[in-house]
Amino acid sequence: MSRIKLNTLLNVSGRRHPILKVIAAPSALIRSKSLNYQKVLSDVARTMVRLRKPERLVKLVTRLIDREVSVTHTSLLVFEESKQRFIFIDSKGDKKIPLGLIKVDANHPLIFWFQNRMRRKYFKHDHIYLPDLKRQMTALAHKPNTETVIQLMNQVMKAMQMMKADLVIPSYFKGNLLGLLLLGEKVSRRCFTAEEIGFVQVLAQDCSMAIKTAEFHQCLLRQNAELEKQIRETKRLRQKEHDTYYEVLRTLGQQIYAKDPYTYGHIHQVERLGMMTAESMGYDLTGRKKDILSASLILHDVGKIAIPDKILNKPAKLDPDEWEIMKTHAQRGAKMLEHLTDFKEVAEIIRCHHEKFDGSGYPRGIKGQAIPVESRIIAVVDAFHAIVSTRCYSKGRPVEVAMEELRRCGGAHFDSEVVEAFIRALKENMIKRGVGFFLEEESLSRSSH
Repeated sequence: MSRIKLNTLLNVSGRRHPILKVIAAPSALIRSKSLNYQKVLSDVARTMVRLRKPERLVKLVTRLIDREVSVTHTSLLVFEESKQRFIFIDSKGDKKIPLGLIKVDANHPLIFWFQNRMRRKYFKHDHIYLPDLKRQMTALAHKPNTETVIQLMNQVMKAMQMMKADLVIPSYFKGNLLGLLLLGEKVSRRCFTAEEIGFVQVLAQDCSMAIKTAEFHQCLLRQNAELEKQIRETKRLRQKEHDTYYEVLRTLGQQIYAKDPYTYGHIHQVERLGMMTAESMGYDLTGRKKDILSASLILHDVGKIAIPDKILNKPAKLDPDEWEIMKTHAQRGAKMLEHLTDFKEVAEIIRCHHEKFDGSGYPRGIKGQAIPVESRIIAVVDAFHAIVSTRCYSKGRPVEVAMEELRRCGGAHFDSEVVEAFIRALKENMIKRGVGFFLEEESLSRSSH
């Protein structure tokens, strides 16, 4: 690897890693005994925190070992969980192992050795150093009941010789073998020192930890992405359910109004007048609050679906029993909506739209500011529309009469502030759009019906 490529590999966020000074040092310095192993390990630890991609740290460490310890090759074998086998992910040196050429499964002598606790009986160290292995085999040859372990050691020795490895160092994660660091013999043909072995052991563990951390990070990212996908899908399905339910209720509401030609179009006029009043009051008509008010205005009488036709369309005044049944429509409409999360506010508004400001309304008899402002708006515009509309049992009265009636009932039946806001908005729109603007859609709907 050229000096330029190496700098590119190790340069993170525009800063030169401390360990780069060690890797890029002249060979004369590398061969000297002045290198501070603890400082190098500290630099590697800091580098682990900065590098997000573990393969960069692996390349960094294998190159460091290859240069610092001066061996014929440095190779890292790591467990690949998806395929349940070990693979070489990096190799450096004159006798490096071609990546992808050798694949190692759990039955391989080296893997079996480091996963078998039997080794602790014959080796005080976790690593395997080939000269030590040969000496131990010779010593065991004269002891009884050692044929099995000697046979295994012989298989391990042949595996190391095939891979041209003089030193094999394992790394573990939560007791499971995660990888093996294989070092060829030293170029000088000298033995590995305890300091060198300890140095390489720490580096091997650092590499394994970096790889495992990266795996956990990627796994977490995948899980988060899947969770976000599921949340989006759940929201989409919920929205679809609510939209469908809303349209069904709206259609059913229109069917109720369509039974009476005189009030067909009431649903749309009440919504228009209600939104106009809210705007005059300075009500927040953005986002969800606007949707809640609009839905409440449209669906305020949806509970009449449950009222018998003979009561709903009676051309005369209702008797006391019939009136008690009619009064249940507010509570029934709320019950239709309250089990849907996004309609809980709408349900409460519908339940309260026949409450009166002085507490004499129904179904709960609440008063004043305890009544939702949206319910107070519906009460005013619904009453106004009922006064000016011609029905089978009553003739519509002039707008001026309706405004006077609303003001007369302000503070008792209605919230006076809502009444004044409604009248103010009504007059402004009558000037702009004509006296009967609020009945235009009703007339069109009646003629088409």
